[in-house]
Amino acid sequence: MIDLRLGDSLELAKGLENNSIDCTVTSPPYNKGGIGGGLFRKIEYAAFNDTLPEEEYQNQQIELLNILFDKTKEDGSLFYNHKVRYLEGNAISPWEWLTKTDWYIREEIIWNRGSGPEISGYRFTQIDERIYWLCKASKREKLPRRSVNYGSVWKFPPEMTNPHPAPYPIILPARCIQAVMGEPGVILDPYSGSGTTGLAATLLGHDYIGFDLSEEYHEMARKRIENPSSSDIRKFGLECNVGAFSSMDVFTRAK
Repeated sequence: MIDLRLGDSLELAKGLENNSIDCTVTSPPYNKGGIGGGLFRKIEYAAFNDTLPEEEYQNQQIELLNILFDKTKEDGSLFYNHKVRYLEGNAISPWEWLTKTDWYIREEIIWNRGSGPEISGYRFTQIDERIYWLCKASKREKLPRRSVNYGSVWKFPPEMTNPHPAPYPIILPARCIQAVMGEPGVILDPYSGSGTTGLAATLLGHDYIGFDLSEEYHEMARKRIENPSSSDIRKFGLECNVGAFSSMDVFTRAK
C-alpha cells in the first residue's frame, strides 16, 4: 500500500489512527532562513516556508512529534534526521526541542556525509548531520547484529542527483527500517518529498504513508516508487546486501 496524502503534516498527522504506525523515518526542512546560493544550491521548497521564526519552528516540530507519538505503536520508533545549525554566530541543536517531546531519545547517530559547504574558513567544515532514534517505550528488543555493527557513526555520501532540493540517500531510511522492523508493517514520512523513505519501505515489503504540501513532489514520489531507477535499485541492493526477507535480513528478535 502506497498512500500519499496532500496537505500540512500537522493536520494530516492528527487524522491518523492512534497506535497505527510502526516506524517513521523523516527529515523536516531545517529552517535555514534562505541561506544558500552562490557556490551552493539554495534550499527552496515548492510549498514550504523555510524561514520561520526559530521559536515558531521549534514549537511546530514539538507539536508534530508529540502527535506522532500518539499515532505510533507501543514498540514503535521514529528516526529524525536533522543537523546542528549555525545562525547569527550561535549554534542551534535539535536537542533543544527533542527533549521537550514525549519521546525517549534512544540514540544519537552521526551521519558523516564526507563533504560540506564551508569554504569561508571561519569554522571547521561541517560534514555531519544527525539521526535521532526516538522510541515510544523506554525499553525495546535488541537490534539485529548487523545493525549493531554499523556503529553510531554512519558514513555515506549525500544524494546528489535527486531533483528535490533536500533529499537524503536511500541508504538512510533502508538502514533505519531494517534495524527495527522484523516483519511487514506501516512506515510513515510526514515530509515525504521525493519519496525516498517510501521507496525504501516498499522495496522492503512495508506499507507506506507519506505527507507533503506539494503535489509536484507527490507526483515525483509516485513515479519513483512505481518505477525505481537503476541507481536507486543498485544503492538499495548494496545497502541491504541480501533479499529483504531472507534469513540473514529479517533477524531473530530477542525476547
